[in-house]
Amino acid sequence: MTQHSSTQGPSETPANNGTRAPRPIAVVGAGIVGASAALALKRAGFDVTLYSERTREELRDEVPATGTAILFGDSREHDARIEGDRYGADAAFATSAVTVNGGPTFDAPYDYEAQSVDVRLRADDRIALFLDEGGRFAHRRVDDAELDSIAGEHDVTLVATGKGGLAERFPVDSERSPYTEPQRYLLTVTVRTADGSDVRFPGRTENDRSALLSIDPEDGEVFVGPYLHKDAGPSWVLLGFARFGSETEKAYRGAHDAASALDIFRAQHHRLFPDVAPQIDALDVIDSDEHSWLKGAVTPTVRKPVARTDSGGLLVAIGDTAIAVDPIAGQGAQLGAIQVAALADALREETGEWDEELFTRLFDAHWEGHGKPSVEATSLFLGDPKYAEVVGSFFGRAAENPAAATALFDLLSVPGPVLGLRGEEDVDRFVRTFEERGATVSA
Repeated sequence: MTQHSSTQGPSETPANNGTRAPRPIAVVGAGIVGASAALALKRAGFDVTLYSERTREELRDEVPATGTAILFGDSREHDARIEGDRYGADAAFATSAVTVNGGPTFDAPYDYEAQSVDVRLRADDRIALFLDEGGRFAHRRVDDAELDSIAGEHDVTLVATGKGGLAERFPVDSERSPYTEPQRYLLTVTVRTADGSDVRFPGRTENDRSALLSIDPEDGEVFVGPYLHKDAGPSWVLLGFARFGSETEKAYRGAHDAASALDIFRAQHHRLFPDVAPQIDALDVIDSDEHSWLKGAVTPTVRKPVARTDSGGLLVAIGDTAIAVDPIAGQGAQLGAIQVAALADALREETGEWDEELFTRLFDAHWEGHGKPSVEATSLFLGDPKYAEVVGSFFGRAAENPAAATALFDLLSVPGPVLGLRGEEDVDRFVRTFEERGATVSA
């Protein structure tokens, strides 16, 4: 097991002054968002119990990673409020090389550093810290009856079980949900080079540890990027987004293990992106991890943030349970980290009642500041028709103007400006801010 030194986060001010017992909070679901919430709230001074239907060992070693969970620049700062960065450069990258079949190829240098860490590793590390600091881990299956019992014993129960199961307790918010069906069929597999070296993509980029985004307008997109695997250490992840009805979708559905997933990606690159096919051919699966692959589809959904159990217990949705986005723009990981950090800070300072009004207000602030921009940025990267002119303007400029490429990928870190992008003139103004920023740095 890879060991990483701990860097303690700053959110450690007790939520009580010693005159009364800490308020009890339950967190149901021990993935990365649940583990992060448990740790952040424990450090904020609350009495926290983390519930999971799987043991720690099962969570780490017997389930697949639920996505790449890349943290882009801004969200890394929020995540550091939960726990400081213990992974450093092992999973970091700061450039994507982009190519569009029938269109431009360009480098997109970030003005931040992104980091992709196996969520099973990150979650397990945070559970370990949570337990070290006095938190409780309860291994049990939580159905509706058990959820009712848990909620009756705690002032609030946070539900972090992802997109299915207990998420159904929270009604869909149709006004905020961008789609009613999945937009891509997904396939992912974690891989490594034979000698553990970085992958270089001649003709695309000469940067070390650069990510690669390949786009075919008919079939979909493939992301290749650096990744820190829970056991193998520095490695690479392939993440494909197939358009429904495409040949690629049919191929993705045929994957049945890591080896078949990698073979499908190899064939896809030979068919659609032959310039980098030799580099994909040279990658190998991680034999020690039979769960290093995943396939499926996500319906982007926003839910009402607060619900009650049959007996009146207070339930609050966090992470993908609250806002599930298509993974193409990597916004799910951002939203989970940002929501958890803000929630811990708010509850530590809150002196009033914990009720529907409070948690709805906190979620509405999260939605306006981060959720809505992230949902819209995802629609942009999906090529939603309402962003057709915006996407065309970005890609038309990026091959000749590095500032345009940087501006486009900055929306992954700080998606807020996407709300003001509706046409070519908006893109022009946005790109100019990055040109001016670059000129200032050069001076």
